[in-house]
Amino acid sequence: MVKKRNAPSGGFGAGSSSKMRKAAKGTKFYAVKTGREPGIYLNYEACQAQTTGFPGAQFKSFLTREDAQAYIAGNETPSAADGPPRFYAVAVGHVPGIYATWDETQPQVTDVTGPKHKRFKTQEEAENFIRDNASPETCRRLGISLEKPQEYTGAAFEPVEASTKKVKAEPTPAPKAAPRAEPSREESENLLKIWTDGSSLANGQAGSRAGLGVYFGPNDKRNLAERLPGEPQTNQRAELMAILRALEIAPSTQDVQIVSDSQYSIKCVTQWGLGWEKNGWKNAAGGEVKNQDLVRGVLARIKERDAARSKTSFQWVKGHASDYGNHRADDLANEGARKSPVA
Repeated sequence: MVKKRNAPSGGFGAGSSSKMRKAAKGTKFYAVKTGREPGIYLNYEACQAQTTGFPGAQFKSFLTREDAQAYIAGNETPSAADGPPRFYAVAVGHVPGIYATWDETQPQVTDVTGPKHKRFKTQEEAENFIRDNASPETCRRLGISLEKPQEYTGAAFEPVEASTKKVKAEPTPAPKAAPRAEPSREESENLLKIWTDGSSLANGQAGSRAGLGVYFGPNDKRNLAERLPGEPQTNQRAELMAILRALEIAPSTQDVQIVSDSQYSIKCVTQWGLGWEKNGWKNAAGGEVKNQDLVRGVLARIKERDAARSKTSFQWVKGHASDYGNHRADDLANEGARKSPVA
């Protein structure tokens, strides 16, 4: 089994020269002390990809590379490191969702008419707030059940102390049906659960080979192991392509739940993609969004399914853990990576 790691995008390793380099005007150095790939990054999007959804992630921005390196080396401690966990719920904003820090949250509620956001101590409370204050479409995009709270299976966010505008949340209505995490028998019969995964051998290096795996179930003829077409042959593109292929294969008239171990991919198509679409597919730095061709493809499929009144939800699972379907999708992805390049 190949261990998948995303190489830093546009960043410097923690062991780079300590010689001070002043950032150009308007430029910051984003230091990731604890995340998927610790290091120094030159834009917030790259930093976010390494920290969002990562347990205990620690990161901070600096004006000089020397200060960023000192932070990574442990010479500076985040002021909120000893505080309790915080979950910032944005029910009405530019891009609704649950964020790790106030720095991430603030841009989503600035210049918004009637924003609704609040800070919570637990993921469940944050989801309840969004359920009570956001539109049904927003809840569906975020994978939050409308009928009853469900247990969140993702990772905890970074502990950060910050204050936000308080918005009173209404009590959660009494449930009318089983939660999404444990569907009823009738619901289970109508819900198609699909596991997806991506793999890249020598990810981030010259000559890398990426593949995707889509797993429907034991001996299912729809199970898929394919080589990732085109360039670059990265793990992130393979993860997104796996989701796209799953939605291409699944009947448009059947409810689908995509199970993936990629927080990046799930957030691309449930949170970030909506904001990118509004911004003309430009990131916060004004550059082109990476992998937008695949994100756009997935969003288009979801819209087609919406038109057919079919639900599309996403569930995150920990990779290489106890989920059998995830293991099988991983095997298929590795198999696909070893196939010949797509002509």
